Amino acid sequence: MIQKPTYEQLELQIKTFEKQIENAKDSDQSTRDARRDYKRFLQFLPYPVLVRDANELITYLNPAFTQTFGWTSKDLKGKNENRCIPDSLKNEINNKVKELASNKNILQLNTQRLTKKGETLDVVIRIGVDKDENNNPGEMIIVLKDTTMEIRNERNRHTIIRISQALPQYPDLKKLLFYVNTEIKGLLGTQGANVILLDKTQKKFYLVSAAHDDPDTRERIEKIKFSIDELLAGQVIKTGKPIIVNNFSDGPHRYSSRDQKIGYKIKNVILVPLRNRDNIIGILAADNKKTGDFDNTDLESLNTIATTVALSIENARVSRRLRKAYEELKGLNIAKDKMISHLSHELKTPVAILLTSFKILSKRLAGMDEKTWQPTMERIERNLKRIIEIEDEVYDIVENKEVFHNQIFSLILEQCQDEFEALIAEETGETAVIAKVRQKIEEIFTTKNPVIQDIILSAFVKKRIQAIKQEMPHRDIDLISNIKPTQAIKIPAEPLRKTVDGLIKNAVENTPDGGTIEIFVNQNSKGVQFIVKDHGTGLTKEAQKRIFEGFFSTQETMDYSSKRPFDFNAGGKGADLLRMKIFSEKYNFKISMTSKRCQRIPQNRDKCPGSIEACKEITKTACGGETIVTCFFPVTAASQK
Repeated sequence: MIQKPTYEQLELQIKTFEKQIENAKDSDQSTRDARRDYKRFLQFLPYPVLVRDANELITYLNPAFTQTFGWTSKDLKGKNENRCIPDSLKNEINNKVKELASNKNILQLNTQRLTKKGETLDVVIRIGVDKDENNNPGEMIIVLKDTTMEIRNERNRHTIIRISQALPQYPDLKKLLFYVNTEIKGLLGTQGANVILLDKTQKKFYLVSAAHDDPDTRERIEKIKFSIDELLAGQVIKTGKPIIVNNFSDGPHRYSSRDQKIGYKIKNVILVPLRNRDNIIGILAADNKKTGDFDNTDLESLNTIATTVALSIENARVSRRLRKAYEELKGLNIAKDKMISHLSHELKTPVAILLTSFKILSKRLAGMDEKTWQPTMERIERNLKRIIEIEDEVYDIVENKEVFHNQIFSLILEQCQDEFEALIAEETGETAVIAKVRQKIEEIFTTKNPVIQDIILSAFVKKRIQAIKQEMPHRDIDLISNIKPTQAIKIPAEPLRKTVDGLIKNAVENTPDGGTIEIFVNQNSKGVQFIVKDHGTGLTKEAQKRIFEGFFSTQETMDYSSKRPFDFNAGGKGADLLRMKIFSEKYNFKISMTSKRCQRIPQNRDKCPGSIEACKEITKTACGGETIVTCFFPVTAASQK
């Protein structure tokens, strides 16, 4: 096999022949022999060659020139080269030749030439110039090299690299598709480019974003949906194979409804499937190539881009659906918070009325035997207080401050004070009752606004332990405290009280009689700690995962019952720990829990006898459960408040 000479080797051979011609001027025979060898060499040269005389007329072109550009000797011999040169480059060679220095006979430049069919090819040309005695250019030989494919491949490579590097910057689907379409349009030199996505459920195509020379057309295309049969892309979906159509004139691929919808006529098109694993999620498409036809190089480029962007497009689609779902969930959550807040405040009025009625009823029953009505009244009072606690917890969780009940009722009192006083005096004979009414409205409807203050946690916890002991005289629980002096932390008193009381109360309600609860307060270099450790039933692993979620009961639903506060397994509303978690986020402290379930009652449905002694009689072993809750208040955070 004959090895194709390199461009540099050809240049050396041309120089050699030129030297031979120069040396053979004194010998006509030698000149004729040299010219014969010279033309023979040019004839078999694999690169296109033109020879021009001093008048810029073509005297020779070799077969390789005809093969590459389509022009024959009959077309060009005796004529100038203008027919082969784009209009913008017609004076290029002449200007370049004139610029050649007197000591240079070789010129090389990157330019373009036209084929006989009108296609534009990128070329590198080398020009050897023969000069006369006055150093004026005479005959010249032009050797051309078609670099169109090299340039296209290099441009494709850079485009694909650029797309790959840019994809992470476009998490939004519409922006991602517009970027990809714009790159495809520029790479293939087309009027338009689209990523056509497939909606399998509706069996439709839709375009989220398009690239087109006409902005109005692009905007119109982005609003259109197509059935699968309306587009040639439907065949790609069915076969899984790419398609190139370079002539849509009157052939079988004519889709009139498509052209009517998009508002322009598609003359040629290239389509490749967009695959994510084994699924086709859409089509990469480009239409109306501005010069020439679509070819296999375009197909390879588009296939490579499809492979590169498919996963990013699918990720962006999923991200888009997630964002939409999040926005919907966010809206529902806001609506839920408003509803809960509204219901929370709506509870205040009837509960306040019930408590007042309850006190009036208690006074009227005072003359009767307490044994007949006291237990019932205690039960009513206890459950009304539980409703108030629920409302209080919900308020702390939702905490929507924009409540106007207080202003409304205060305005009513201001406007109707005389009428109220006259009515109350008529019914009760006590004009001072109006002040009590106003005070009660303030208590019920005034929005709480906690004030951050300096609190010595050690002293605060001691006081709360003493107050809690008075509320649990019916329980046989030993509260052991180990409290050391601490510096002040910055937090409102009411959220801190609810947190401290709530943790101790939870510990008591989860510890059987005869058990112990340890309470620690200490300080280290990083902050102040409040720890409650009970030796009760403990929590299962599943309960530990969800304990701070809110409204979650650690007991089985059928076993749940509302007992008196501090009773063993009294049952909770499930909101207190969620409220503490919200307090921790708002007031910059950390709350954490570790727990070990008693091995004698491994499941939530298993029941503890409620007494350490009773447990020992049954199992002959002590209770093995344990729960530790820690609240940590950072010193630095506290000092910055």
